[in-house]
Amino acid sequence: YISNEGEIMIFIENNSNDIFFNLALEEYIFEKFKDDDIFMLWINSPVVVIGKHQNLIEEVNMKYCNENNIKIARRLSGGGTVFHDLGNLNYSIITNTKGDTQINFKEFLKPVYKALRNLKIDVSISNRNDLKLYDKKICGHSEFVRKKRVLHHGCILFDTDLINLKGALNVKKKKIISNSAKSVRSEVGNLKELCKLNYDVLDFKKILKNEVCKLFLKNSSYELTCSDIENVNKLSKEKYSTIEWIYGQSPKSTVILDDNKNIKMDISSGKIEKVYGDENLKTLIGKYYTYNDILDKFNNSKLSIYKEKIMNML
Repeated sequence: YISNEGEIMIFIENNSNDIFFNLALEEYIFEKFKDDDIFMLWINSPVVVIGKHQNLIEEVNMKYCNENNIKIARRLSGGGTVFHDLGNLNYSIITNTKGDTQINFKEFLKPVYKALRNLKIDVSISNRNDLKLYDKKICGHSEFVRKKRVLHHGCILFDTDLINLKGALNVKKKKIISNSAKSVRSEVGNLKELCKLNYDVLDFKKILKNEVCKLFLKNSSYELTCSDIENVNKLSKEKYSTIEWIYGQSPKSTVILDDNKNIKMDISSGKIEKVYGDENLKTLIGKYYTYNDILDKFNNSKLSIYKEKIMNML
């Protein structure tokens, strides 16, 4: 178990709803606190968050996100794509590990799992290490490990807009070739509805904080200083909110535009690198494969014959 006798668990207060700030905060705290057990809770405005090793264009319905003001972000950890909004409660646990516990998800699930069970919520741990309730996934998890330091985080579906969740992650079958890590889709449900709870996500945040803190022998709170916030904002601006991080980290892939597989585009570091089968496509070389860039280019009359197929891939 992550809390050893005599150790202190530090709860870090974070009321930001900005995904880029919150992802930067995780990395900043991971580096700042070298030995302590850290626990954070945070809530984001609507956003799709993909795993570090995933191909964005295979995981996200970019058209739906663009039309519904849903941001797209990439986190530091691996794992699958998730949807966050103001009805979703995210948690982070940062700690040290020994031996093979760094890859033992169940070990790091214990604090939140035990806290929910203590609240008389009959959750179980699935064989994929998700938290489930009545056969519906209510929380997925992922981890980032550096040396013996572990960042374990999860997103609890409390009162999430499931229509937006499904729309943002409803990616049509695309003719794409890549070696990226693929998400595994699961049937999901909201904790509030499943348990008939009469409080909101902010109340749940306070309740869960108190229950997790009870599991540790000692605990304390840490409030971010002005210097902390300045450093986190810098990391957010220079890394997490950049097109180079969000799109540029995607693995190499090939997008196929015709049934005979002759007309296609190679995408590397998020940009269209090579095109095949139609000289008109050369105007796309060097462009990031983002919704607005691609849409603008395919409004060009010479490329309009591919517009419908491309729109189906966004």
